[in-house]
Amino acid sequence: MAILKLEGLTKTFNTKGGEVHALSDINIDIEEGEIFGIIGMSGAGKSTLVRCINLLEHPTSGNVKFIDKELTTLSKKELNLERRKISMIFQQFNLLMQRTALKNVCFPLELQGVPKAEAEKKAKELLELVGLADRANSYPSQLSGGQKQRVAIARALATDPKVLLCDEATSALDPKTTRSILELLKDINQKLGLTIIVITHEMAVVQKICDRVAVIDGGNIAEMGKTQEIFAKPKTEATRRLVYPDGQMEENFSGSSLLRIVFDGPYAYEPVIANMILETGEPVNIIYANMQDVNGLAIGQMIVRLPADEDKAHEMIKYLKSKQVTIEEVRE
Repeated sequence: MAILKLEGLTKTFNTKGGEVHALSDINIDIEEGEIFGIIGMSGAGKSTLVRCINLLEHPTSGNVKFIDKELTTLSKKELNLERRKISMIFQQFNLLMQRTALKNVCFPLELQGVPKAEAEKKAKELLELVGLADRANSYPSQLSGGQKQRVAIARALATDPKVLLCDEATSALDPKTTRSILELLKDINQKLGLTIIVITHEMAVVQKICDRVAVIDGGNIAEMGKTQEIFAKPKTEATRRLVYPDGQMEENFSGSSLLRIVFDGPYAYEPVIANMILETGEPVNIIYANMQDVNGLAIGQMIVRLPADEDKAHEMIKYLKSKQVTIEEVRE
């Protein structure tokens, strides 16, 4: 069941230089309880899209359907009530510096008129959920970046939302802290059945926790599907730019006989390349190789340069296809 449906979503800004089309005909269905990724390079339209989801930015045209309501038709009062069910966390945490962690989590409950004792009880439970029960009385200045983001997550959960929007929520964190925050989000998703939408420019973030992903480029959806499929078989240039090693495109691996090989499932840990060399009696030059965890599935990718001998190269490609690994030519 789709908890959120974006239908024909378009956003145009009028500037001194003329119209700027930030989003064009965006169509996405996000299922209840899934972790959905929206990824793109800077300027792709991600920030505008997330602001249109909760109507902080009103779309020029199109619909935003949340559960059983069309958000674009609601009055301001009705919209504010629905927004309580769509919480958000940000790159810079946005904590109130003069309040303790406990009081930060209490803040949205205070705005709703929840009695103090009840609000503090719930806030303590949420701090325990995010692993910060012992830092309830600490101020943001006394917390690390990861701890601040945990407080922000607890605060976002205070209103019992149905959807959590994460706008570049780990971009300000180091890799180790990023992993811990992503693991926390996945744990919350599983424990609470919370739908999570992750907006990011980092493929590693999407690979770690997202069930499905939409790649946005130039205000359009370039590609959408299961994370493993998008990683293994990118169909568009925009997706390849995100999937290729360290974000590099084909020109960084130029050559007429280069292949990108993706190993997943039972072949992730098998010596496919070594066996291919033994089978064909011809070596290959390995340009790049790594192994990644894509939402719990081990997937390896490798870029190799095939022999100049076309017959040998064809023999190798035939062998790889027989092993059901994914291969694609890296164009010059």
